[in-house]
Amino acid sequence: MIVSLDWLAEYVDLPEVDALTERLLLSGLNHESTKMLHEDTAVDLEVTSNRPDCLGHIGVAREVSVLFQRPLKIPVASITSGEASQSFSVAIESKDMCPFYSARLIRGVAVGPSPDWLVHRLEAVGVASVNNVVDVTNYVMLECGQPLHAFDLNRLNGEKIIVRRATEGESFVAINHKEYKLTAEMCVISDAKQPVAIAGVMGGAETEISLETTDVLIESAQFAPLPVRSAARALVLGSPSSYRFERGPDPAAVEWASCRAVELILDLAGGTCIAPAIKAGSLSSSQATIDLRIHRVEQVLGVSISGQRQREILQSLGFVEQESASDATRWLAPTWRRDCTREIDLVEEVARIEGYDCVPEDIPISAVPVQRSPRERMVRVVSESCVAAGFCEAMTRSVVGDRFEEFSSPWGDVPAMVCRPPLVQGADRLRRTLLPSLLEARASSLSSGSSHGDLYEIAHVYVRRDGESSEGAPPIEEPLLLTLVTGGDFFQGKGFAAAILDRLGIYEWSAEESPKAHAGVEYGVTYRPFESAAMTAGRSAEILFHALGEKSRRIGVIGEFSEDVMKMCGCDRNSVGIELRLDGLEFTTKYEPKLLAPSSFPSIDRDMNLVVDEAISWASIRAAIESTQCDALESVRLGEIWRDADRLGEGKKSVVVSIRLRSSKETLSAEQANSFVEAMVRSCQDHVGAALRG
Repeated sequence: MIVSLDWLAEYVDLPEVDALTERLLLSGLNHESTKMLHEDTAVDLEVTSNRPDCLGHIGVAREVSVLFQRPLKIPVASITSGEASQSFSVAIESKDMCPFYSARLIRGVAVGPSPDWLVHRLEAVGVASVNNVVDVTNYVMLECGQPLHAFDLNRLNGEKIIVRRATEGESFVAINHKEYKLTAEMCVISDAKQPVAIAGVMGGAETEISLETTDVLIESAQFAPLPVRSAARALVLGSPSSYRFERGPDPAAVEWASCRAVELILDLAGGTCIAPAIKAGSLSSSQATIDLRIHRVEQVLGVSISGQRQREILQSLGFVEQESASDATRWLAPTWRRDCTREIDLVEEVARIEGYDCVPEDIPISAVPVQRSPRERMVRVVSESCVAAGFCEAMTRSVVGDRFEEFSSPWGDVPAMVCRPPLVQGADRLRRTLLPSLLEARASSLSSGSSHGDLYEIAHVYVRRDGESSEGAPPIEEPLLLTLVTGGDFFQGKGFAAAILDRLGIYEWSAEESPKAHAGVEYGVTYRPFESAAMTAGRSAEILFHALGEKSRRIGVIGEFSEDVMKMCGCDRNSVGIELRLDGLEFTTKYEPKLLAPSSFPSIDRDMNLVVDEAISWASIRAAIESTQCDALESVRLGEIWRDADRLGEGKKSVVVSIRLRSSKETLSAEQANSFVEAMVRSCQDHVGAALRG
C-alpha cells in the first residue's frame, strides 16, 4: 500500500517522516521504501492480509492517530439528491456472493481531465489518471479501502441491475478489451441483456466511462471474498478492487464511499444526483464480542499495563466497551477489525500500541503448561513411534498431477477436485491419498543415495463426498492420514501397522464376531484381503476397526505396490505402503502404556506345537492364549508354520508358538510353568480346535 503523506495529512497531523515510518513499522506496518514526487512524499507500507482496513489512507491515518495520540479527521460525505426514480431497479439473485448492492444515478456530468491535485495524488500512489469520473472512484477506494465502479448509464440495457451467477461459458469483454469465458462459480453484474462487470474484479468495456458519457451509475457493494478470489485467479485478472474484496473491506464504508464518490463527481464533473441510493440486500457484518481479563496482558507480556491504559488503547482503536468489572472487560470489535476475535488478539493490540520496546527482554515470564488436545497427543505418539522404527518424516504437496488419478484412493472413488488455475505447474488436483506422493519421494531419496528411503507423513487429504452429503456434513471430507512407505514385503508392512496400532492400544481381534475372547477390550482391528489396482493382488489387506456395539469401518490399507505404480513413481525397488486413517481414533485409543519395573526373577521359555485347520489365523491362536489371563505371561511369538498333508492331514498346519513366562514376585517352578502351559493348550483346544502335536 503506497501512502501519500500530503494526502494522509488531511486526516491526521503527521510527525516527521522517519518517526512516522519507524512507529508504523513497530506496530505492524512494515516500511518498504520512501520516494519524493513533486512536492509530495510517497511511503510504501507492507499491509498483511489480516489488516484490509489499512488498504486505504483513512485506515493508515487511524493507526497514526492512535500511535501518536492525535485527533482523526474523517470527511463527512453528504449529498443532496432529487426525487426517487421508480423506473430503475436493483435485484440480487445470488445473495451468498453479494449480500448488499447499492447504486446511485448522476445525470448531466461533463467527463474530462481531472484537476491537478487529483492527478498528482493518484500519481503519488502509482495510479494513472483516466478521467475525472474514473479518477474519483479510484481516489475514494484508495481513501477508505472500499472499491467502487462507475457505469455509463445510457449504455446499460434496460433500467435494471441484476447481480447473479454467470452462466457456464458466458462471454465477457473487460475494460482491458480482452474476452473471457465465465463459469457458473463466478458472480457478475448484469443489465437486462448481458454481464457488464465481473463482481468485485473488473468492469466491462461496453459500459466504461468515456468522453461521450453524460449519465453515470455509481456502484458500491459488498461481495463475498471467496467468489472474487476464485474468479480473479481463474481468469488471471487481478485488480486493486479484487485485492481488497478478497480481504474483506469495512462493511460500514460501503455507504460512505458511495456518498463520497457522488459528492466529488458533482464537484469535479457537475451533474445532478437524481435519486437516493437504490439498494438491494443487507450489509453483512460479523463483529466479535471479546472478553479480556485485565491480568492476562501482564501474564502474556511480562509487563504491567494498567486497566485504565488498556481501556484507552482499545477505545482509541475503535473497540466499544460492553461490560466492565474489576478484573475483566468485554469489548465489541469495530466493523473494520474482523481479524480480532479472541482475547489474545486484544492483548496483541495493547502490546503493539503501547510499544513492543516497552516489553523488557530480561524479565522471566511464568510458564503455563499447554494442554494438548486428544488428536495432538495421538499424532505426537504416532510420530514418535514412526521415528523410533527408523522412518524419516516427509512433507509432500497437497496438489498432484493428473497422472496420480490412476492411483485409486482407499477413501473414495469420486474423482479428485481440480484447482483452477493450478497452484503448482503440472499439479492441479487435490490429493485423495498420500501413497503415490510418498512413493515418489522414496524413489527420489533412493536415487540420491539413501540406503533405505523409509518415509512417513501425517497430513490431510481431500475427498469429495459421493452424492449429496448428509445434513450438517460438509461436501468435502478431509481425513487425517498416517502414511508409510518402506522396502520389504506385505508382512513387514503389516508388522509396522500392528506396532503403531499397538502403541495406540488397539490390538488385533481374532475375528470380528468373537470379541469376547479379549476380556476387557472394547476396540480391535481385523485384517481382510483388499483389492486395488495400485497394489499387488494377494499381497494387500484392509484394516477394519471394530468397537463393541458399532458397525465396523475401514481405517487403513497395507499392500505391496504393483509394478505399474512403481514405474509411474520412478521407484525401482520393491516397496510396501501403509496408510492409516487417524481421525476418529483419538477418542478411542490409549496413548500412555503401563510402565512396569523389570522383573528381577528369571524367565521360563516354552514352545507349543499346535495342529490347527488351515483357516485358523495366528490372531485367533494368540487371542486364545491371552484369554487365560495368565499374570506370568510375558510374551507370545509365532515361531514357524509347517505343512505336511501326509503327517498332519489334509487342510491342516502345524503352528509353533513360543511362550515366555516370568513372575514379578517369585521364581517360577517347573510345575507352575507346566500348569500355565496346560491351561493355554486347553484354551486353544476350546477356541480354535487345536491339538497338541507330540
